[in-house]
Amino acid sequence: MRLLLPFLFCFILLPFKILAQIFPKENDTLNYIVIGFQFPEVKKEKNYTIEIASGHFKDEASFKKNIIKTEVWTKNRGILHVPSFSKQYTWRVIPYSRVLSTARIHLNHFSTGYIYNPDTAVIRFNITHKADKFKDAYLMLDGNRTMYDMEGHLIWYLPDLGGIIKTKSQVRDIKISPRGTISFLVDGRAFETDYNGRILWEGPNGRKKTGDTLEGYHHELTILRNGHIMALGSDPFNKNVTKLQDSNKTKSIIDSSDRRPRRFKQPDMGILVEYDETGKLIWEWKAAKYFKNINLDFYNKFNGLPEFDLHENSFYFDEKNKAIYVSFRNISQILKISYPSGEVIAAYGRLEYATDSMEKHLFCGQHSCHLSENGYLYLYDNGCGIGHVPKVVVIKLPSSAMGPLEKIWEYPLPVEPAKADERPSITSVELNKRFLFTAGGNVTELPDQSFFISANVPFNKVLIVSKEQQILWSADMEKWHPDKKSWEPYSQYRISIIPDREHLENLIWKSIEN
Repeated sequence: MRLLLPFLFCFILLPFKILAQIFPKENDTLNYIVIGFQFPEVKKEKNYTIEIASGHFKDEASFKKNIIKTEVWTKNRGILHVPSFSKQYTWRVIPYSRVLSTARIHLNHFSTGYIYNPDTAVIRFNITHKADKFKDAYLMLDGNRTMYDMEGHLIWYLPDLGGIIKTKSQVRDIKISPRGTISFLVDGRAFETDYNGRILWEGPNGRKKTGDTLEGYHHELTILRNGHIMALGSDPFNKNVTKLQDSNKTKSIIDSSDRRPRRFKQPDMGILVEYDETGKLIWEWKAAKYFKNINLDFYNKFNGLPEFDLHENSFYFDEKNKAIYVSFRNISQILKISYPSGEVIAAYGRLEYATDSMEKHLFCGQHSCHLSENGYLYLYDNGCGIGHVPKVVVIKLPSSAMGPLEKIWEYPLPVEPAKADERPSITSVELNKRFLFTAGGNVTELPDQSFFISANVPFNKVLIVSKEQQILWSADMEKWHPDKKSWEPYSQYRISIIPDREHLENLIWKSIEN
């Protein structure tokens, strides 16, 4: 009897082992239509025939009548694209030696999930220049939490993570990581998930928890090559109120004759944090420590209102040279910080300025700062003031901290300048006529040194531009307006790019292996 026990044990466990090797799992609901299929390997088989039918079928006769896709593979896994969301599918694998057999082949089943606006009936990419070189790239959109191919087909959506993501939740900075996962921010919380939406990591200081040392994360989350996670957060310990009397040296933008004492909230300043994979805090940098000696009178001059936010909106960690670049949109400045000391070793752009001096500077209201492969700083320049068109700017940094910046390349986006009433105001209706920012926008250098650009609120243009300024691909993001019966601009905050099919496949297989 003892000799039989191991054989019985293996006999019982074998079906479970085989089932565990099959993906999609039986009756899975998938949040994508580009699917990784995996099944047990059969020794000495030359190839496998994979058949997929539209619908849920139990008998072979019905299955055969509804086959929509057939492929032959030499390996026991591969990637297939099914047509639609909100559909049921049946599939099977026939090993080479069984093709002529009359034996019944096991049928497997899965479905694709429901997503609002799953096709191009309501939301679409209107392709204005078809891709050639980058036709196998993919785009991840934070506004409607989806992934598209370069022909404008929706192929993936971010699930609700068990109710964490609500209908009105705000998702930001969704992108793939160096380790084949997806990172993003939602409602002040930070997450890393796989392709299937399974949570792999959550930031320890989301705003929904109690006893936070942060008041949530914002704008950017990046997984570093060593596996650590770095994110921008809000610093709650810098929110004290200061009484400020206007000085005679400064003039309020709104009312220069008003000399009454007013109470001004200390400018909100952020914090940059680094965690290891367990959520342990490894490093932090607080903007308040650097800006603590700034005269609050400046903020009154700049803003003319009781509150002002320095607004860190992007960072880039140059891991090789141990330096971090942090972008402050509202003061049009980028700081270079030595890592891990936290010392500010350079400041690029202006700190104190007025509307009449904007044109003297290389960028204004910038988003999305990065370093290029050849060491240049590049960013998405929103521009400030009425009639400004966003552009991508590439800057050669000075050899010394006090040296001048040199603009070596720029690309004004092919969009019409927005009117004053079409742009969001950074402060108030009064300032809207004089001092304007567009919102969002980002740029990413691609392997061939071309640029992927997403020009967002109030614009909806997405494009790839070569370093010779030739458009390699472009599209307009649009949403159907039922009352107007027309397509209207539908801007996202930021859009990230998956540069090729290899990166997508790595994302898919990592999700199955985890």
